[in-house]
Amino acid sequence: MRSLYFAREGTMELWDVDVPSPGAGQVRIRTAFASLCATDVHQVTMGVLGAKPPMALGHETSGTVDALGPGTESSGLHVGDKVTAFPVSVCGQCLHCKRGQPQYCENAAPFGGFSEYYVTSANNVFALPDDADLKSFTITEPTVCAIRAMDLAPIQHGQTVAISGIGGIGAILLNAILLSGAAKVTVIEPVAAKRALALELGAAYAIDPATEDVVARADAITAGLGFDVVFEASGSPRAAKPALDIVGRCGRVVYFAVYPPDFELPVNLYDLYSKEAAILTVFTNPDLFPRAINLLPRLALDRIIGPVVPLSRAMEGIELFHSGEYPKIVLDCTA
Repeated sequence: MRSLYFAREGTMELWDVDVPSPGAGQVRIRTAFASLCATDVHQVTMGVLGAKPPMALGHETSGTVDALGPGTESSGLHVGDKVTAFPVSVCGQCLHCKRGQPQYCENAAPFGGFSEYYVTSANNVFALPDDADLKSFTITEPTVCAIRAMDLAPIQHGQTVAISGIGGIGAILLNAILLSGAAKVTVIEPVAAKRALALELGAAYAIDPATEDVVARADAITAGLGFDVVFEASGSPRAAKPALDIVGRCGRVVYFAVYPPDFELPVNLYDLYSKEAAILTVFTNPDLFPRAINLLPRLALDRIIGPVVPLSRAMEGIELFHSGEYPKIVLDCTA
């Protein structure tokens, strides 16, 4: 089968590899679609999350159950079921798992979703509705991350909110913010097409950080009060500091993206103290998959999901991702 690999330092390659067989407690998934995430690219270019070659890539998937390994009889899964999956198998035995933090499992085993097939633990596979559009549900995992962010920084009705970066995860998060009752929702995004998309989705204001003074615009929009909640989802070090500058008193700044491992954010703790503001970060949580599956039909999926590229032309999809034009690029793993 074909599988996109982190082949060597800084390089992705499409390899021909054996179709995996499910072991005890595992399920083999026939991948339908897998969406590109900045994390996939950053694993290759920056080695984030401990990534080292050779390594199969891809973690935002949808597909169908192709085979069940021994010991999966009680999983409720059947061959042919439409499914999505948490990106790693967790052991359930380490201290983090036992503390109810499986996202930090010390023995996590990732799968390669940019493949025609992959195997993973049945515990991490989630059934989708029979009539699910598998292309849409390939963004279940990033929707989980967006829900996690909203849980960590709950928005009260009428609170002012800014979001920096309308890439794939930013577009999903913007959808969630617009459903939350937030007011004066403002996007900060250098790409004109993405600013236009945000306004079409319902954002009230759009700031171009390349040509406008972000702090001055934020002051004008909020009457000098600053935003109640600021989400920084671009992953750009240049965007990190302005997020702190535009948050208001008793506000919250949520750093959502994966930043370069060696990037250190300068924080003036006196300013933060004076505002009584809080800094939060976001990872993920497998327990949120059922909620994400429920939420997905309410998102503007036709605007978030961009071009679909065959797995056989995966490198063209990577080039489209780097263009920054589309929120989400999806690989069709059947073609």
